[in-house]
Amino acid sequence: MIKNIVFDIGRVLIGFEWNDYILSLFDEETADKVTGAMWGTGYWKQLDIALLTDEEILELFYSAAPEYKDQILEAFERVGECVKRRDWAIPLIKDLKEKGYRVLYLSNFSEHVMGSNRDALDFVPHMDGGVFSCDINVIKPAAGIYTALLEKYSLLPEECLFIDDHRDNVSAAKKCGMKGIVFENRQQLEIDLDKALTKDRGHDRITVLCYGDSNTYGYDPYTYSRYPYKDRWTTILAEMLGERYEVIPEGLNGRTTAYDRPGADWKNGAGSFVASLGTHKPVDYLVIMLGTNDCNDELGLTAEQISAGMEKLVKLTEQETPGLQGYIPEVIVVAPAAIQEDFENSPFADKLTEESVQKSRDLGPLYRKIAAKHLCKFIDATAGPEVSEDCEHLTIKGHRQLAELIYDEINRDPSSYDVEQKLVP
Repeated sequence: MIKNIVFDIGRVLIGFEWNDYILSLFDEETADKVTGAMWGTGYWKQLDIALLTDEEILELFYSAAPEYKDQILEAFERVGECVKRRDWAIPLIKDLKEKGYRVLYLSNFSEHVMGSNRDALDFVPHMDGGVFSCDINVIKPAAGIYTALLEKYSLLPEECLFIDDHRDNVSAAKKCGMKGIVFENRQQLEIDLDKALTKDRGHDRITVLCYGDSNTYGYDPYTYSRYPYKDRWTTILAEMLGERYEVIPEGLNGRTTAYDRPGADWKNGAGSFVASLGTHKPVDYLVIMLGTNDCNDELGLTAEQISAGMEKLVKLTEQETPGLQGYIPEVIVVAPAAIQEDFENSPFADKLTEESVQKSRDLGPLYRKIAAKHLCKFIDATAGPEVSEDCEHLTIKGHRQLAELIYDEINRDPSSYDVEQKLVP
């Protein structure tokens, strides 16, 4: 249940429109050069990290465009003109606090910008505290700044909703277990925030929706029915995660990523996907493990087309879940266990070829790219969990191995993600 609303500040609770500001000072050519020196180099981050003096940071700016030294200094000294007060910030904070939420800030912010226009930050005293990057020498999206906030105020991450205008910062918050909204404008924020808080009422567990095919259904390749409840990976995962979590299996035999199957169009994974998200909202973690059935010879798909099907589901999540629950869940893209080579004796031999085997192996790196592009978590299960003699379905041991992989990813130390690599290893 959401108890804490955590705001970024720059371009969320205050305006910070650098381009408009810099063009108000200089002609277009000069503005481009000054912007390139101060922002394009990445040196501006040093202000927020606060390990160098302002004079040392200015020297870095100058080094990128020495012929524009005077203009860089002017832009730096007058930066307060770029910071704009938003008159709706205090009313919003007060309204949330009256509703019983704790309201905090978590912002990349420098002493220099803070001191340049303190009137624009008049909302800060109305908040319940927070963390500025300049105070701890760590900036988003590094995990340390999020954990610093959680530790300082003894917060449970799943009880926090984080709002930021940068998608990678929100994704990093989600890696730490928080929920997140990407800020675009005031109207969008109010709609998404209201939706999130409304749908959150009574949401007393962390939900993990597992969307997949027969291996998520728990198909038993030995009896041609279904494994006992206790032996399915979704059940095992629920036991491992504990009572704070609710694991929801949404498995359908023969389901594809986003393609019709001959005589069974209803097994197209995209067809029932949004309905599943709506049925189980609010969803905190969404595990998508599909692609095995797409490799069957009858569909004639390439590995790249199968990968496009998976990406369609990720995009649908991004597009639809804000309207359903106010925020996008943390998505875990799983490349399923590869089809085994000795398929001649498999009951599915008539649908498999050597190309099917190769395509299933190729899904790992292709799905990894999708996860990186969309800032999702990723698990390559192509060569991990044990597969039965039918060459497609997991054994009971394989179900446990898969549950362990997903458990480890959900509980992974957020500091282990390389933020320069889009948060995916």
